[in-house]
Amino acid sequence: MNILNIIEEIEKVEGEVYNELSPRRKALQHLLNVGKKVSLAALPLTFGSMFQKAYSQTTTNAATIDSLNLVLVLGYMQFQFYNNALTATPTLILVADKPIITTLRDQEQAHINVITKAVTDLGGTPRPLMPYTSFDYTKVNANVATNYGTFLRTAVVLEDLSERAYKGQLITLMGTPALATAARIQTVEARHSAQLRQMVNKLQIATLKYLRPWVSIRRNDADGSDLLPITGNDSMIGALNPVYDIDAGLLNRETKTAQAGIELLGIAGNVDLTAGSASEAFDEYLLTATVKTAANLFIKTGFQLI
Repeated sequence: MNILNIIEEIEKVEGEVYNELSPRRKALQHLLNVGKKVSLAALPLTFGSMFQKAYSQTTTNAATIDSLNLVLVLGYMQFQFYNNALTATPTLILVADKPIITTLRDQEQAHINVITKAVTDLGGTPRPLMPYTSFDYTKVNANVATNYGTFLRTAVVLEDLSERAYKGQLITLMGTPALATAARIQTVEARHSAQLRQMVNKLQIATLKYLRPWVSIRRNDADGSDLLPITGNDSMIGALNPVYDIDAGLLNRETKTAQAGIELLGIAGNVDLTAGSASEAFDEYLLTATVKTAANLFIKTGFQLI
């Protein structure tokens, strides 16, 4: 499909959703419009530059295996979190929400299976299964196993971490059979986060009444006026800042308004795009070191990533 028609095709298929998400779509579309004015032939290069190396590394089997084992740990972390809630504390989850949490749990298991096979196929050794007791999920709040709102907020953080981690590993996996698998899982993790955010929104938690289905600086802002302090940490818990870390050089901060070296604010003379909608239009990656730091917030001593 011609990349210039992608947004228009989305509008045809799901116009209602398109209108609801128009600020984010608009940011994407204006970036596309720049391509129209510059060179249609050059546009794929512009989009390609969005996947510039997060860090330089020659892709070898060893590097690929390390990369896959990193995200495998996150898969264990998420699976055990959902599985424990469904089996050990079944009254925690609202009855209407149990099918959703069950689906999330089962999809995390599927991710574990796929990544484990990928590591084995490369001749590597998958990280052994980590039991529930390997993890400590109390960083959002100690009542994570008794308060459903806390449970969902923790789930959002875990999904955000996983999605950003997968995106950060894509460059390492470039040119390997595992690339397509990792890219697909990354999009699934993003959908998980969006689903959970909508569930949090329904609970109308005081500081998260207007939580969007994506990382946003407008989590408690009804009219979208971007008046809140700019931060991508939707958990509102300072200890979890590493999950939304900006890494070195600020190149991947969740609040940035430039993509592929192009500033979206005021692009092509447009004055409608706000800092909020421009930053929300794209998900950002996390570097390996930051992923480990963030993941270790939820992993007990003796099992932590080094």
